[in-house]
Amino acid sequence: MKKFSAAPICEGALAAALTVILTLAGMYVPALGIFAMLLSGIPLMWLIIRRGVYVSATALIAALALIFALTGDLISGPVGSALSLLPYMTAGFCIRKRYRYFSTLAAVTIANLFGYLIMIMILNAVSGNNYVTELIDGYFGAVKDMMGTYLSGAGAGAMGETLTASLDAAKTAVLSYFPSILIIAALISGYIILSLGIFFAKRLRVSGYAYLPFSAIRLPKSMLIIAIVLMLLSFFTTDTSVYTLALKNIVAVISFVLAVGGLSVVDYKLSKKISSGYKRFLIYLLVFVLGYIFISLIFYALMLVGMLDSNLNLRASRRAGDDGEK
Repeated sequence: MKKFSAAPICEGALAAALTVILTLAGMYVPALGIFAMLLSGIPLMWLIIRRGVYVSATALIAALALIFALTGDLISGPVGSALSLLPYMTAGFCIRKRYRYFSTLAAVTIANLFGYLIMIMILNAVSGNNYVTELIDGYFGAVKDMMGTYLSGAGAGAMGETLTASLDAAKTAVLSYFPSILIIAALISGYIILSLGIFFAKRLRVSGYAYLPFSAIRLPKSMLIIAIVLMLLSFFTTDTSVYTLALKNIVAVISFVLAVGGLSVVDYKLSKKISSGYKRFLIYLLVFVLGYIFISLIFYALMLVGMLDSNLNLRASRRAGDDGEK
């Protein structure tokens, strides 16, 4: 007869309780909002690495039921929480199975994107309109009204017209490239979630999953070839069909990935001088904030470095994904 153990039940109850506390803190305590939401999925991630899918799924159901009981709101409560916790549990599952780093990152990114799309569909259904379009229209409308009031008071009529045209062009660009913005946001969020998961998994001694340093990221040469082909197609395609718009969004995502590869090269070189990753991150943040006027030039320069590194291997390092995991 198999011996009964209360340890999984206790650990599941602990993970569920911590998930509820962190989720509610993120929802109702503004000072802890982002910090608490980032950590809300860590307990279930730890549980799935340690005990597997069944125990963690049970804890998830218990946590969502308790969140609904406390909030009384089905959408922002259990549904929203489930979609935000899904990437963490995906990361925990992949870490437990010892999948390769970039396979895990792709899975977490897809889980993030799935959550975003489901939430947008729910918001569209609740509002009865296109929620994203209304949100973007409202934001740019508020900015236009605010700047219009300021410029009319200053007597700058011509400048106001120029500003209005620029804001309209920016709104059109955001609406056109919203799919790529969503994918990039899911990728960035996935990287943060996976990094947090690996950090806590090592600190809690439940997994020794290998973390790939940012400075070691290198894109395969095949991506460079694909990027060049798609960029040329996008450049010579001038119609406004859905297929062209999809192509331009794909190019935007690939361009972002190439820029990340370029930034990785910069980080590799800078790490020889500054060993602290926190200090290097602060330097990059200051450069992007203070040099926002030249952000396009910085972006294209990083893209070029990423393309060169993909072809010439500026660091003589491994390609993305060659991290020894299955």
